[in-house]
Amino acid sequence: MANLGHIRSKADLIGKLNPKAWDAVNPHTPFVFSNAHVELLVADVVRSVAGGIANKAMAKEVMELSRGMAKQAGASLVASWEPGDELCPPWPWPWPGPWPWVQVVEPEPVPWKVISAAEQLELAYTLTKLAGLTVSKEINVALKGAGVKLAGLAMGTMMEEFEECGTVPRKPFPKK
Repeated sequence: MANLGHIRSKADLIGKLNPKAWDAVNPHTPFVFSNAHVELLVADVVRSVAGGIANKAMAKEVMELSRGMAKQAGASLVASWEPGDELCPPWPWPWPGPWPWVQVVEPEPVPWKVISAAEQLELAYTLTKLAGLTVSKEINVALKGAGVKLAGLAMGTMMEEFEECGTVPRKPFPKK
């Protein structure tokens, strides 16, 4: 099962770090992520999406796309390397996190049954959102195409999975 909350938050973070969107929210930030940085972050989220895809052939295809994106972004980082550039932008002190005293709490189990096709559809939607964060037309088309293909695979079983989900009503609160 994919950790959709984790994937969603990574994709949303990239949207916040997109230089144009970031500058619109907080003009004149102390550092700007380069296009290569954003491309590398997008490649990482695509890798996470690949790990959640149920269809093994499709997962392999998306993982290869992620590898190609990371390779291209890495080459762009090296090609644009200038004296004084930061691979990791200088963060203000104190470091924005994660704080060592913050404990990560595992989410409580949900009272409904997982509908795999719905999760696959959300992963497909994430791919199409990531397509808007890349500057490469080829990667944009590849990500949208992968999203459409994954959505098509999910649609084949979605209605049956919703009908057979097996979710039951919750138990009533105990009487005092």
